[in-house]
Amino acid sequence: MTDRPNVLFVMTDQHRGDAIGADPACPTDDGYSIVHTPNVDQLVGDGALFSRAYTPAPSSIPARRCLWTGQTPATNGCTNWTTDDWEFENPLPRLLRDAGYQTRLTGKTHSLPQRNHFGFEQMELHAGLTDPDDYSEWIDGRSDGEYGEISHGIGRNSWDPRPSHLDEHEHPTNWTTNRALEFFETRDPTRPFFHCVSYVRPHQPFDPPQRYWDMYAERDLPVPYEGEWSEDTYREYVPEYPKTSAWCADLSPTTIRRARTGYYGSITHVDHQVNRLLRKLSRIGELADTLVVFASDHGDMLGDHLLWRKTYAYEGSARIPLVVRFPDEMAVERGRVVDRPVGLEDLMPTFLDAAGVDIPDTVEGRSLLTLVTGDSDDPDWRDCYHGEHGPIYHDENATQYLVGERYKYVWNPVIDDELLFDVRADPGEEVDLSDDSEYDETVESFRERLIERLADHPEGYSDGEALQPRGADRPSA
Repeated sequence: MTDRPNVLFVMTDQHRGDAIGADPACPTDDGYSIVHTPNVDQLVGDGALFSRAYTPAPSSIPARRCLWTGQTPATNGCTNWTTDDWEFENPLPRLLRDAGYQTRLTGKTHSLPQRNHFGFEQMELHAGLTDPDDYSEWIDGRSDGEYGEISHGIGRNSWDPRPSHLDEHEHPTNWTTNRALEFFETRDPTRPFFHCVSYVRPHQPFDPPQRYWDMYAERDLPVPYEGEWSEDTYREYVPEYPKTSAWCADLSPTTIRRARTGYYGSITHVDHQVNRLLRKLSRIGELADTLVVFASDHGDMLGDHLLWRKTYAYEGSARIPLVVRFPDEMAVERGRVVDRPVGLEDLMPTFLDAAGVDIPDTVEGRSLLTLVTGDSDDPDWRDCYHGEHGPIYHDENATQYLVGERYKYVWNPVIDDELLFDVRADPGEEVDLSDDSEYDETVESFRERLIERLADHPEGYSDGEALQPRGADRPSA
């Protein structure tokens, strides 16, 4: 055995920050959270919930590159969706492996090429993409090729939902858990482990097993947020006959409610699988010595402001759940909701810090342990967080954003449009404050910060004195 903690990192895909029950902005019914995630919520009692956690780039590939390198999108060369192979100087799993950890990933990586281990010793893959993976080969063998994960006919980026056609034990969410449990049974007990269990859901298709669909099918679910500003910004992009993969669509209330039924059902399904992981660690006597982190790569708009999927600066897309459960012997303040702005690039230094591994100079994030040990109100912590995404879905659909504990400033570098939201008072971002003279100083302060932040940015969005919009004809990042 070792005195260094094990690490269980549970990751979901396209999971909104307000879609866990413990989150302060989770929608409620009669005062209780609508989204049922008791197993993730209970982690907060032995740890912390980071209620201002964001993705540095709200789509899978750039977000995950930042996660595994501890770097910002511009530094690791990925400010947009990209197909470049992953070649990192100091990826997290390699550093932990070299420090003596047994490193394993079960589920989704989105690494390029798909079988790139980038430091993981072992990998059981469910990528949820077009290329074959370990899950697709398993389900093909089980069904003799008669059915597979999406033979129900729902696309991988579709807002059109339905319950899964698969038996619950054949669903990829269960498969991912089963493969993870096998690792706990066969791992090397002489080394601490770093095990990333990465679920594809609640990413589309919104297809939980029937039991989880039924949990929400008759509930009074929240309707999408609608800002007056969004009509001016997005109405012109709404198609009369939207594709099921549309990024912008004005769908019927019934369709939206069904999409949310499938989405929330998928989240509760994952939550129950998290309980299986925690019970297993408890039974083998490892839970007390394990750092458990639950997070996602980005969120999903679910119809807010006429938008679907991700890549946007708005809360549904950019804010993520982040819950940490600390090992029993770690001297930290527990049961806290931390509202300081944090992001995915902070996870790598957090894991290294907990493992007693030196944090390389290439890492730009900071260890979250500084916010829960000693002075929990660290005055040197960042007062705002920067995120971005290059044009995708449409030439004018690009974003830069800064968010603090209260306000969020959003700038579109193509059309030179600004928005300001009070995300504490208005978590749905329905009221744009950027034209309100009362907030002129706030807007100017954020604008100056973004000018400074982007001064050396590869896209040339700032000359150090003013923001420089690039126009719709600029090449994608």
